[in-house]
Amino acid sequence: MGRRSTWREERFARAAALALSVSSCLALSGCTTEHELEGKVIGASPAPDSGFLEKPEMMVPHPARDPFDRSWVSQNLDWANYDKLYVAPVDTTHVLKQSLWDKVNLREHAVKDDIAELGLEFRRRIVEAFRDDPKHHFQIVDDPKAIGEHGVVLEVALVELVPNKAGLGLLGLAAWAAPLEVGVPVATAAAFADRGSVAFELRARDAPTGDLIAMAADRETGAMRVIDLRAITWYGNAHEIFGQWAEAMVALANTPSSEQVKHSDYFTPLPW
Repeated sequence: MGRRSTWREERFARAAALALSVSSCLALSGCTTEHELEGKVIGASPAPDSGFLEKPEMMVPHPARDPFDRSWVSQNLDWANYDKLYVAPVDTTHVLKQSLWDKVNLREHAVKDDIAELGLEFRRRIVEAFRDDPKHHFQIVDDPKAIGEHGVVLEVALVELVPNKAGLGLLGLAAWAAPLEVGVPVATAAAFADRGSVAFELRARDAPTGDLIAMAADRETGAMRVIDLRAITWYGNAHEIFGQWAEAMVALANTPSSEQVKHSDYFTPLPW
């Protein structure tokens, strides 16, 4: 008689099966880099314009430069000319209306309070990222009147906030304990369906003149995980995305326009 598989071995087999299915899907998507394939298969589609930006049509994708859906920078922009930064309170008045599927979420009734709280967190993550920057490119000022003639004003809007389907996240975790032929399909479907989404728009202005020098917009759903512990909380993915966005903003301000700031991983084996 053969040795019976342990629960851990069966769970590993299920995880490997899901990873293989994702890899196969990526392999059929075209002849570009693996990271770009992941973006096409797993990445979120761009969010519609919210009305926060005056001229959103000026933005276009720049995948060779930045990880955002769309962006625009002034031809004369040189971040090295700026040494102070004021991050305005995050605007939450342009959050797009949720779709019918999103409203099915049991968290829907509390989203307004969540938006205000997460707007504060998003600003805090941006400020912390620039303050913790090893290159100390910018001095962060709390009063826009003290920014000086070499300062930048960063205005950010949270324009979409869809909670994770926490129930589906729990279902996905439970599915790994089911028989293999049931667990893999259910867990795979839940892994794709349970992720909430979040989107932002931003503009940067030259502080002395008020002139627009940069814009960007992006929408994310969080990294795809085989076993997703973030998905069992309402905004686990949003918290992670805020940090990734903030790090990308710092990297873009610290690197020449010819250098690529890559998108974070679309797929990760880590459960958190």
